[in-house]
Amino acid sequence: MNETIFNFWHLNDSKLPLNVLMSGISYCDKNYRIERHGENLYSFEYIIDGSGVLEINSQTLYPQKNDVYILTKNSDHIYYSSEDQPWIKIWIIFNGDFAESLFKQYLPENTYLIKECNILSYMNEIISLSSATHMDYPSFIDEVTVLLLKIVLRLKNHLKHKAPTISEQIKSYLDGNIENKVDLDDLCEQLGYSKNHMIKMFRETYGITPYAYFRKHKIELAEQYLLNTHLSINEISNKLNFADQHYFSSVFKSIAGVSPSEYRQIK
Repeated sequence: MNETIFNFWHLNDSKLPLNVLMSGISYCDKNYRIERHGENLYSFEYIIDGSGVLEINSQTLYPQKNDVYILTKNSDHIYYSSEDQPWIKIWIIFNGDFAESLFKQYLPENTYLIKECNILSYMNEIISLSSATHMDYPSFIDEVTVLLLKIVLRLKNHLKHKAPTISEQIKSYLDGNIENKVDLDDLCEQLGYSKNHMIKMFRETYGITPYAYFRKHKIELAEQYLLNTHLSINEISNKLNFADQHYFSSVFKSIAGVSPSEYRQIK
């Protein structure tokens, strides 16, 4: 593993509204792993290439090429590179009242990963400033403060106007076709992704496969029909496009814990 690191810990000044602790570029390998618990720092890390995992405050995220992941003050986090495609990333670690205000004012709480948001030009400027030998620390902080504000505004606007993710598009499609038969192969063709990739992305976002999500929500709708209509079980089965009543009843019981007829009686 190779890293270019610029260390500013020894220059930190508590009188300044912002302090940069470190910045750098990392060419990770499969052994790259960082773990911290409750430290006073913020960080922006832009993935130039590769993939990996970020576990932060009970969330598990998968930053990859062209993503920005964010570390926040007092967070518990572990992040590590994939073995097959280790990260190449450019990053800055900082703290201070100005940093805290930036996050509070501009970014939604508990936002740790922003997909497909290119901030490389800003990060390159930070690295260029970090390597400058002619600049004193307060002047360096002034320049970086402006760049961090630009980065935060870019992230904020990207979140505001971002296109739906693959997972969100799949969920929207499933939600809109809950009473129909759904063929993921057709959706793969529409979105231009392989089925395995779509299933993987959906599971990473929602913790469940598209098939399991679709089936679960069909049964939730079936429960509403059982409670609020006089439709027969067979009619509900047909309405929700199950192969037959027997299969519908089997799926219903596996999810609801009781048969459709029992559910209607006990409710």
